[in-house]
Amino acid sequence: MEPLFEWKWAYWDESRARFVETPVWMTDDEARCDWFAYDDMRSRKLEHTRRDRHRGENPIVEPPESEVDWAKERRVRGERSRYGLPPFVTPTYQELRRTWREHPIPEVKCLALEVQTGRHELSELEAMVADALWHVDKESATIDYARKELRRIRRRLMQVVQRIGPVTEKR
Repeated sequence: MEPLFEWKWAYWDESRARFVETPVWMTDDEARCDWFAYDDMRSRKLEHTRRDRHRGENPIVEPPESEVDWAKERRVRGERSRYGLPPFVTPTYQELRRTWREHPIPEVKCLALEVQTGRHELSELEAMVADALWHVDKESATIDYARKELRRIRRRLMQVVQRIGPVTEKR
């Protein structure tokens, strides 16, 4: 049996202001596909922890199950520690529709509508930015035109922020 090398990894934790070691060993492929901090320049594998998965003693934490829904797991890991909120899985469009249909509480329905409205606004803003970049990238574009486009996008962002109100939680 060929060796399958795995390592413990470490990443920079902003809240603790230090490197934190992962509790599991991961191969390069597992870390690349499934670890939220793999692409972060401040994460690294710890060479002194290298071991052969096939020859090592039982790991402290078992390797990932093959039946794990990795798409959902990546979403969970991607949301971890974002904006100081607890980890959660972002609901899909179908889940929001189901929530709106099935919940009798008006506040829950309102939250589902708010989430979907925010998604539409983000999509609209992304389209505005793409359009502005396309026009600004042309050779005939001027600084005044770029400023006009940026003011238009800023005005739209201000409308959205005014509609939702201030975000009061300080990070």
